[in-house]
Amino acid sequence: MCLIARAHVSSASKALDELDWEQTASLTGDMATVKKSIQKLNNRLNGMEAKDPYTVLESLRSQANVQPITQHTQIKQRGG
Repeated sequence: MCLIARAHVSSASKALDELDWEQTASLTGDMATVKKSIQKLNNRLNGMEAKDPYTVLESLRSQANVQPITQHTQIKQRGG
């Protein structure tokens, strides 16, 4: 068991020695930049697909045949 554990530790140590930390940090920064660019593009595309809210309201009104609501107030007078 100890020999197997030691073999795993030594292979991990060799892999970390060959790793260039500056290059890893640079790649991480590049990934973040690409992610932000993709998010901005998606937001722009979603904005292009959005409709004018007034047009949507008019279409809903025509579909439901809704008449404008008028409020009638009735005043009841009671003698006193």
